[in-house]
Amino acid sequence: MSQLFLDQQYKEIDYTVKGFTAGEYDNCTFTDCLFPALHLSNTSFLECTFTDCNFTNTKFGGTTLNDVVFKGCKMVGADLSVCNDFMWSIHLEDCVMDLANCYKLNLTKTHFKDCSLKETDFTEANLSEAVFSNCDLTNAIFDQTDLQKADFRTAQNYTIDLDRTKVKGAQFSKDEVYGLLTKYGVKIS
Repeated sequence: MSQLFLDQQYKEIDYTVKGFTAGEYDNCTFTDCLFPALHLSNTSFLECTFTDCNFTNTKFGGTTLNDVVFKGCKMVGADLSVCNDFMWSIHLEDCVMDLANCYKLNLTKTHFKDCSLKETDFTEANLSEAVFSNCDLTNAIFDQTDLQKADFRTAQNYTIDLDRTKVKGAQFSKDEVYGLLTKYGVKIS
């Protein structure tokens, strides 16, 4: 049976040195903690908040993220595609999630606010009703992705192949419409 951690606060812990204890973390906060390249396998985070933490190249195999908030976190190269998709729910604010893997994830209604999502792979992900508020999506991959009713109005630098994604009801800004027409070689003045 895994350990249960309730209402705990963790600050400035380098888990690459201290080691991380797998278990169920419920309503815990992590501030300025380091998780780079760790395997957080078979761990559950329920209603937890991570602030200014480093998850660079972290492996989330079998990890449960339910109602989890990431604020100011570095998640470069994080592989979220192997998370437990049961009860999946995250919110990201002011995070750097470049080169992350979100392949086939159910990210319905996920809110990305002020995030860098450069070269993040959203192939076959469900991003219906997701909101990308002031996010940089340079070279992010949307292939066979469900973007129905997603909000890209304040997002920048996205390129979306309208023939390979579902976009019914999605919202885009006039200034970024070029990212929807790139494959057609259209010139806009």
